[in-house]
Amino acid sequence: MHFDFAGKQVYFELHGQGEPLLVLNGIFMNCASWASLAPSLSPSHRLILVDLLDQGYSARMTGDYGQALQAEIVSALLKHLSIESCNILGISYGGQVAIRVAAAHPQLVKRLILANTTAYVSPWLEDLGRGWAYALSSYDARQFFKTCMPLIYSPGFYSANIVWLHAREQAFQERFTKDVYDAFLRLLRSTEGLDLRAHLPEIAAPTLVISSDCDYITPLADQKLIVQSIPHAQQVVLKDCGHASMYEKPVEFVSLVLSFLADFTPWQDCSIMTMAAKC
Repeated sequence: MHFDFAGKQVYFELHGQGEPLLVLNGIFMNCASWASLAPSLSPSHRLILVDLLDQGYSARMTGDYGQALQAEIVSALLKHLSIESCNILGISYGGQVAIRVAAAHPQLVKRLILANTTAYVSPWLEDLGRGWAYALSSYDARQFFKTCMPLIYSPGFYSANIVWLHAREQAFQERFTKDVYDAFLRLLRSTEGLDLRAHLPEIAAPTLVISSDCDYITPLADQKLIVQSIPHAQQVVLKDCGHASMYEKPVEFVSLVLSFLADFTPWQDCSIMTMAAKC
């Protein structure tokens, strides 16, 4: 399905019934990225997936824009669906958009889940983004994959799934077009100068921060800052897991999301998670 936002078509999907759960993608993701998790999330919730501008089946932009525009799309989508309040789950780039929505429109957010998210672009992340931009500008799928993908996963997961990753690399070479590369570049540029730290105390919704002990893109220290700054926030750190926590630890990821939305916190005594980083 699509809805119109300022003349741009924005793609979204609806799955299941129940209390609304809006999911916001990471920078290289789209609605299809949630295909394996949607069957577990949708039985108890009205799952809303959306491709932000320059993602998936949503409209492509023709020039640069700020990430705040993506937050406007979220509020417009909820209005389009006549939803006055919902739960929001954002991962990485989508988590930043979720922070913007929760701070600017607290009445829209019942519960907030931020997975592998940072509230500002540190010098580390800025230069990492520049490296990705250089790789994307080459329009070479292999260069893009080798530059970006190793840092997204934990070393253990990467080594254990190297055949699958090589297959993904081949798929990138076959499917990526100049249009896709340019869209990724605009998404990257939309985060330049991002600093949402001052807005974190404005978030009123109960918040769960899902972190990973081997996340090299949004380091644990940056995510701890989010927990310390949001009034009603708690954190869980997944062990032996990288930035793509939903792919590396799908069972644990879904369990955390559903437990938090049900106001149930079983993870304190869970041996597969820890509150202390190891990497």
